[in-house]
Amino acid sequence: MYISARERKVIQLLLEARQDITVKEVADLLDVSTRTVHRDLKGVESILSKHGLKLQKKSGSGLAILGNREDEDALKSSIYGHDLLDYTPEERQVLILSRLLEAKEPVKLLTFANELGVTVATISHDLDKIEDVLKDFQLYLLRKRGYGVEVQGEEANIREAIRFIIMQRMDEHDFLRLLRDNVQTGSPMLDSVSDHLLGLVNKEKISLIEQTVDTIREQLAYPLADSAYIGLVIHLALAIERLQQGEFIQMEEEYLSELKVAREFEAAEKLIEKLEQKFDLDIPEAETGYITMHLMGAKVRYNEDFVLEESSLSVAFKAKQMIEFVSSSIQINLYESKQLLNDLVIHLKPSLYRIQQGMDISNPLKDQIEEDYPELFAVLEKAVQHVFPLLKFPKEETAFLVMHFASALLNMEGGKWVRALVVCSSGIGTAKILSAKLQSQFQEIEEVDHQSLFDLKELDFNDYDLIVSTIPLEKVEDYVLVNPMLPTADVHRIQHRIRKAKIVETMKRVDQPVPGKMEDETLQAIQDSVKSVQRYATVVSQILNTLYVYECSSQDKKEILDRTCERLENEGALKGWESITKYLLDREKVGGLGVPDTGLALYHTRQDHIPVPSFTVIILDHSIAIKGMDGESMNSNVIILMLAPKDISKEGLEVLSFLSSLLIEDPESTKAFQSKDEHVIKNYVSNQIHQFFKEKL
Repeated sequence: MYISARERKVIQLLLEARQDITVKEVADLLDVSTRTVHRDLKGVESILSKHGLKLQKKSGSGLAILGNREDEDALKSSIYGHDLLDYTPEERQVLILSRLLEAKEPVKLLTFANELGVTVATISHDLDKIEDVLKDFQLYLLRKRGYGVEVQGEEANIREAIRFIIMQRMDEHDFLRLLRDNVQTGSPMLDSVSDHLLGLVNKEKISLIEQTVDTIREQLAYPLADSAYIGLVIHLALAIERLQQGEFIQMEEEYLSELKVAREFEAAEKLIEKLEQKFDLDIPEAETGYITMHLMGAKVRYNEDFVLEESSLSVAFKAKQMIEFVSSSIQINLYESKQLLNDLVIHLKPSLYRIQQGMDISNPLKDQIEEDYPELFAVLEKAVQHVFPLLKFPKEETAFLVMHFASALLNMEGGKWVRALVVCSSGIGTAKILSAKLQSQFQEIEEVDHQSLFDLKELDFNDYDLIVSTIPLEKVEDYVLVNPMLPTADVHRIQHRIRKAKIVETMKRVDQPVPGKMEDETLQAIQDSVKSVQRYATVVSQILNTLYVYECSSQDKKEILDRTCERLENEGALKGWESITKYLLDREKVGGLGVPDTGLALYHTRQDHIPVPSFTVIILDHSIAIKGMDGESMNSNVIILMLAPKDISKEGLEVLSFLSSLLIEDPESTKAFQSKDEHVIKNYVSNQIHQFFKEKL
């Protein structure tokens, strides 16, 4: 049975849709007119009919496939088969690009034309599109008459391009799952393009690589998020595959030396050593550097220690500038959101590294976010230009930032505020049923008006935050068409519309949150809570007992740190002061430690030789030059030394992260430390910790 590419894509969209999809949505996704879609629907109906299925066309709602699961599976087997005579241009280009990236010699255009069932002219047009994609990876497409076509460029960029087209076609979780399940080539549930991309990675290597990665996860300074873990496994699988084919990456010795200072390099070295043994390979040191880059650019799970990790404070400084810019732009104090700064630091650190290294950032929700929150998106685009003038942020990354700020705005809003309008054809009974359902299922809805279709001319729709109708409305653009019984798909659409409206409303005003009712907790939860408070109390007590203020006349950083660490060892706050000093000086090479516009510098570390957490303020007689967190040189006359045991509790890390964030967030901290008055400094720090502890209680 012949199925055209567009018919197949329409069927795929309908099979994969979790709710009815409109003709306009199908047209937008396929980049064709609605008239073209209507024309293709005749062929779609014929194909569905042959498989015992029907096409439901509901006016004002959309399209859906009706039938049982067995018939749908049979249809999938048919349309995902490999005897297709027609590919969409996008599918064709993916197949050509993946073939070129793994080819060791030029490929003739006629070869592609014969394999894909199109003309040489069509292949040439596809190559024009592919050239634009390759430019993003600093790769070049060499095309010569009689010679063929091949990709030229750095091996590292070729690997990044391969990974990009795999992840563009299927998400990381699905890709790894299919590899783990040893999906056989030619599976009827995979389309031929996805099946081809699966063939780029050897399935047998995945298990060995996963086992190897698991052995070094605990050695990292932070826990990898699931997506970063999967990305690393796939990255290594591609690397091993390419290495065994004799393809090696190159890295400048100077840049490799910079990477060796990073904590991730040590983990990468151990990983490479184990991979060499498992695959009987000699792996060049440049590969270690490349894996280090991947680890440094990986997304991390939230953990309180992150603000204390290498160079994170400089990222926190930038995040603070971004919050200030957005707060000023929308006239809302976003510092009221307790989680926003932490969330931005955790997100931005790997993202900034990926942007700086030209690595790909994928965000499948980019278009939806830009459409849903256009005002906030525009503000964030200006914010990143202001805070990072030398970096070019892709829209995908800006969309991620919008999600964080939107989440903060939503969490700051509380109580009921949505005024909804329900429109029915005439009967008041249906309208009342729907109104009751809306108010019971959506706590944000404060008031519901209901009107018949004939009364709409008298209404001002701007008076409503949400318009819900059981019938199509011709002259109303922004409304949700629903079934009066509110099936799950309709509930999701309303939730989405409320979130959009809530952001608009929140940018106009910020209400005080309404305290929720306390619920009874289990005995185990209460025991855990008490133990957590005890751990907070222990760390707070330890820091108050090791809160020191020293004066120093030296202008040499090593001598300043030597003297201070030696005094701390005499106080019993650390052991082996020479090794601690050396690490602190090495840490300074990774990134700036000075807090811009404050004269303060923060040195911090966690080591086995440190038995208890301590907080030391060093007051200098003379300012010393130091690199700031913004990358600029600055003068510092107060050095803060924050030390902690390597195995400090989660609560302890949270206390230390709180103290470090004060240096960036609280202007009062600058006044206190710059006073150079021991009583003022100790009073400020102890009161801040005490306030933090009381909030935890």
